[in-house]
Amino acid sequence: MDEMILQVQKYLNTTYGGRTGYSQAPENGKTGWSTMYSLTRALQIELGISNTSDSFGPLTSSTYKSWGEMELGNVPTTNKGERIVLILQGACWCKGYNPGGFDGVFGEGTRQAVIGLQTDAGLPIRNGRVYDYIFKAFLTMDAYKLTLGGDPRIQQMQRDLNYHYYTTSGVQPTDGHYQRGTNRALIFGIQTEQGIPSEQQTGSVGPTTRDRLPTLGYGSTGVFVKFLQYALYVNNFDAGVFDGIYGIGVRDTVKEFQTFVGLGSDGYAGKQTWLSVLVSTGDPTRKGTACDCITEITPARAQTLKNAGYQSVGRYLTNVSGGHNKKIQPNELQNIFDAGLTIFPIFQEVSLDESYFSKTKGIEAAAKAYKAAKSYGFKKDTIIYFAVDFDALGHQITNSIIPHFEGINEEMNRLGGLYQIGVYGPRSVCSSVSEAGYAITSFVSGMSNGFSGNLGYPLPANWAFDQISTISIGSGEGFIEIDNNIKSGRDNGQSSVDYTEPTEPTEPVDPPPSSIDPNEDPIARRALYNKWEEIGCKIPVLHQSSSSLFTTEFKFNKSYFVTGGPFYEVYVEAATTAIMPGLSEYSLINFTNGQPEIKAESFLGDTVTSLTVEQIEDYENFMKDITLSVGNGTLAASMTPVGNELKIDLKIFSEEVEVSIRKDKLLLEITLTLFLKNDKLTSEPAPIDEPAPVFVPLLQQVAVGGAVLGIAALAIWASPALFTWTSTAAIVGFLIGSDDDPEDTSS
Repeated sequence: MDEMILQVQKYLNTTYGGRTGYSQAPENGKTGWSTMYSLTRALQIELGISNTSDSFGPLTSSTYKSWGEMELGNVPTTNKGERIVLILQGACWCKGYNPGGFDGVFGEGTRQAVIGLQTDAGLPIRNGRVYDYIFKAFLTMDAYKLTLGGDPRIQQMQRDLNYHYYTTSGVQPTDGHYQRGTNRALIFGIQTEQGIPSEQQTGSVGPTTRDRLPTLGYGSTGVFVKFLQYALYVNNFDAGVFDGIYGIGVRDTVKEFQTFVGLGSDGYAGKQTWLSVLVSTGDPTRKGTACDCITEITPARAQTLKNAGYQSVGRYLTNVSGGHNKKIQPNELQNIFDAGLTIFPIFQEVSLDESYFSKTKGIEAAAKAYKAAKSYGFKKDTIIYFAVDFDALGHQITNSIIPHFEGINEEMNRLGGLYQIGVYGPRSVCSSVSEAGYAITSFVSGMSNGFSGNLGYPLPANWAFDQISTISIGSGEGFIEIDNNIKSGRDNGQSSVDYTEPTEPTEPVDPPPSSIDPNEDPIARRALYNKWEEIGCKIPVLHQSSSSLFTTEFKFNKSYFVTGGPFYEVYVEAATTAIMPGLSEYSLINFTNGQPEIKAESFLGDTVTSLTVEQIEDYENFMKDITLSVGNGTLAASMTPVGNELKIDLKIFSEEVEVSIRKDKLLLEITLTLFLKNDKLTSEPAPIDEPAPVFVPLLQQVAVGGAVLGIAALAIWASPALFTWTSTAAIVGFLIGSDDDPEDTSS
C-alpha cells in the first residue's frame, strides 16, 4: 500500500463523493483503473461537464483547453484552480511521479513531475506545461517507464513514435511491451509519412494506406525501412539496429519472416509482406489452401473446394441447442475424402464471452469433444481445435481461458490421451494457451483484426491455420461460403477415419430472417456488426461516446446515450428489420451504389448560405462517407416537438446484409436521435403537441422548404460542437442559417 495514493483516494471521495457523475475510488492505496476513473470524473466535474465518463475524450480535452492549460506561474489561484491542481498531483502520485506534495499548489515539484512524464514518453516538448494530451496521459494506466518483462528496444521504438507522431496517435505507452497502442502508433506514423492528412488518419490499415505502402528491397533507406524494422522486430524477427537501412541483415530477416507466414521468400517487402507484419489478416485477398465452414460438404461442394485449390477443411463436431445444424453430417466425411481433401475437427458450442470458460467447463468440453470425435472415428493424435471466439483481455486469459484449457487437457488425458489439443482464437489467446503447454497447434482468428488480442501480438510460433477472410466460391449445387485460411503445414488434417459414420435424421433448418437474434446468432452478429462498424465509424459524434459502441460488448436493438450538454442530448440505436418499414412522417432520400438522388448541399435549403466553404465541404464529405458505407440504402429524417424538447431523428438504412448460410438477409437500421432542449422554460411547460417558441422558426423553415433531411443531417454532423453554443436559440439559428448567429464555434 502507498500512503500518498491512499491520501489521494480519500481526498477524492471526501470532496466529490455524492456528486452526480462521480464514481467512488477504492481506498486501498493501490493505483488502478478505478482510481484513474475517479480522478477523470473529478476533473470533468470541476470543468462543468455534466455527463461525466471514465474517459478523457474530446469534450474533456476541449473544455480543459478552454479553461487554460496549466504551467508554472499560470494557474488560477482560485478554489477551483487549487482543486484541479490537486487532481493533477493525485494523478502524478498514482503514475509514480513525485510532484513535491499534495497541496493544490503548482510549484517546481509539480513542473518537474510533468517534465518527467514528457521525457519518459519520448515527447519532443518537455517544458512542464500540462497540455491536454499530457493531462490525458496522466489519467490512464499506461506506463512510460520500462516495466517488468519490458524490452528496451521496443521502448526505443515507442519513444521514437511518440516523438514524431503523438499529435495524431496521442501519447502511447513506452513500457517496452508491444501492444494495441504501439501498433496504432506505428500505423499513424506510416500514414503521416505517406502524406495522408491528419484528419483522415485512423491508425488502422485501410485502402489508402495499403495502396501507398512502398516496395522495399536491398539498398533502400529511410523512414519506411525503419518502420519495417520495427514491425519485423515486434513479430519476433530481429533485423538488427533500427537504422533505416535495408542491408543484407534486413533482407535475410524478411526472407525468414516470409517463409514463416507462408509467403514467397524473395527478400522484398511488397504489399503482402507489409500487410503480414502490420495486421492480423495480412493480405485478405490472399488465397489459402485450408478453409472452415458451418455448411455440410456435399460431393458438389467438395469438388468446388478441390477445384479452387483447397486441401483441408475444418468442420464442427457438435451443434448448439437451438442453433445452426453445423456439425458433420452422415456420409459427409466420405464426401471429403473422396475429393482428396482432409479434415480438421473443431469444437465450439458457445464461447462468446468469459462466462463460458472455466476449468469445470473445460472438463465438460473435453468430454463432449471426445465422445463426438470417437463417434465419427477420428484416429489417435487427431488435433481437435477448441474455440475461444471473443476478444479476451489479458486478465480474462489468465483467470478463465488458461484454467479452461487446463481442464480440457486433464479430462482428455483421463480419457486415455487419444486426441491432441489445439486452440482457436485471437493471437494473444493462442500464444498464451500454447506457451502454457495446453495446445500443440493454433488456429488463429486473424480476420478479427479489430480484436485487441490481434493488435500488438505476433503470429503464434505453432500456428497451423490462419483465418483471414470470408469468401464464397462455386455455383449451383457446388456453391459454398467458407472462411479462407492460410495453412502452415503443421497440421495437414485427417485423410481417413476408423469407423463407419452413424446415420441420423437431418436437424431443422434455419429460422426465417425476422426471427434471427443478432445478439445471439454468431453469423448474423458478425455480418451486421461489420456493417454497423463500417457506417458508425464515419459518424463523428459517435466517437464521443463512453459506451461500448465499437466493441464486442455492443448490443443491437438497444439505445445508447452518446453525448450531451445543457441544451441537447444525442442517442443512437442499431436495429434490424427484414423489410423497409413505413415512414409516413419522415423525409426520405435513396442511394444507389453510394450515390444520393440529389447533391447533399442541395437539400440544406437556405441554411447553406450561412455556412463557410469549409463547413459545406466537411458536411458533404460526412454525407459522402455515410452514403458510400450504406451502398444501396435510404436516409430518412423527421422533426417532432415533444413539449419543451424538439426530437430530431436521422435514420440510416443499409443495403441488405446476408445473415445466414441460406443467404437470408436483413436491413440494418441506425437511428440517431438529437433532443434539443428549450432553455427558456416558463412556469408552465409547453403543451405536449405544441412546439416551444424557440423551435418554431426551425419547424417553419423545414415545413416550407422541405429541408428537414438536410438540416437533420447537419445537426448530427455538428453535434460534437453543440456544447460550445450558449443557448438553444443559437443552435436553432445555426441550423436555419439565421443572420443573427452568435460567433461561429462549430468548426
